[in-house]
Amino acid sequence: MTHRRTLLALPVLAMIAAAALAADANAPISLADYKPPIRVACIGDSITEGVGAPGGWAWADQLDRLLDDKWDARNFGKSYAQALKSARRPYWGFPEFKTSRAFCPDVVVIVLGTNDAAAVAKENQAAEFARDYRDLVSEYQKLPSKPRIFLCTPPWAAGAEREANYKPVIETIGEITKDMGCGMLDLYAPLAGKKPLFPDGLHPNTEGATVIAATVYKALTGKAWEGDVPGPLTARKPKPVIVTVENPGDLTYAEAFALVASGARMTAEQLAPIGRKYAEEAPAVEVKVLQMAAEFQQYDSLRMKFKHTTIEAEKPLYGEYKGKAAEKKKELEKYKREKIDELISMIPTEAKAGFGAARLGKYIFDRLAPIASTLTAEQRQKIRDLCASRGEAYARINNTPERSVEDVEAYKVVYQQILDPDQKRRVEPR
Repeated sequence: MTHRRTLLALPVLAMIAAAALAADANAPISLADYKPPIRVACIGDSITEGVGAPGGWAWADQLDRLLDDKWDARNFGKSYAQALKSARRPYWGFPEFKTSRAFCPDVVVIVLGTNDAAAVAKENQAAEFARDYRDLVSEYQKLPSKPRIFLCTPPWAAGAEREANYKPVIETIGEITKDMGCGMLDLYAPLAGKKPLFPDGLHPNTEGATVIAATVYKALTGKAWEGDVPGPLTARKPKPVIVTVENPGDLTYAEAFALVASGARMTAEQLAPIGRKYAEEAPAVEVKVLQMAAEFQQYDSLRMKFKHTTIEAEKPLYGEYKGKAAEKKKELEKYKREKIDELISMIPTEAKAGFGAARLGKYIFDRLAPIASTLTAEQRQKIRDLCASRGEAYARINNTPERSVEDVEAYKVVYQQILDPDQKRRVEPR
């Protein structure tokens, strides 16, 4: 057992040394290069989420308390998560994947591979793991915040089989680190052989999570942590809420009526028939939208299930369910547009400018969701003034390509004229 562990630790250390030479990818984060707080997204599986070290003692939660008020580290770990897209529970499919990107992090620390190890070692999925892990890194590299990214080896786990399974995963992560210009952190060696820190053999306890947190802390700051870790009840820095937006500017039936009622500025008599129509149809519309969305999700899940199948008879099913998912999505979007357009068509002409301004405003504020908490009252008022000045024209172009152009052009004005440099860095138009 000891001999096997020693052999595995050596290539890990070699890869760490090689990564350190590549464009300072492992250099500590320079506070001077960022406007605090520096946002750190901790990506991972159950080890990151905190299984084994619950109650605020997960390594990512400890890391946030080790870092001072110039940092904001968030835990985006999710139990069972894997880098493999074809897995039963890929990280890609969890809400944490979306919210971690909406966080617009300055630094990303990825601890995945533990749950992928068996498939990579036993099911010959090393190539798929490498491809999907690279894709995941690329998703974060494409963010407007241009984050520094650190890839971590899976922490050590008890058992000769697990140790053997980890070797190809660690080697692959090392190759990705060098190819994609990322930093690399060895979480295997600091914990290797320390069985008391792994009550179930896989998940580190609070003390084990502290080892990981301290390792990441040193990588980010260049300093070793000394002393005890502050407890979860310690007074904490404020944490702005992360808002995620699937499709900026899209409306639900309820949101459409809310904008009609509040933005169009109609009299009670003008609004009454629209209100009656909404009240009569809203329950049925909501049920149908949920039903169609569930059907789309079912087809899309089946599409992913058969995307990487190696069974010849199942390969055509990927194209079949991909087509069904696309068709159902178009059907859902068409139905939602038609129901919303029925409400909009009832707005008197003289009131449509207000509705247009409200709808354009929603689009812009949805686009600015990642930095919503940083907008000043003056900036918000300037955005409202911009929307008001374009409301009449915007009301004339509804669900058309022209509306999309108007959306983007208005947002670019906000980006260029209203946002400060740090806000621009986080929501740069793509």
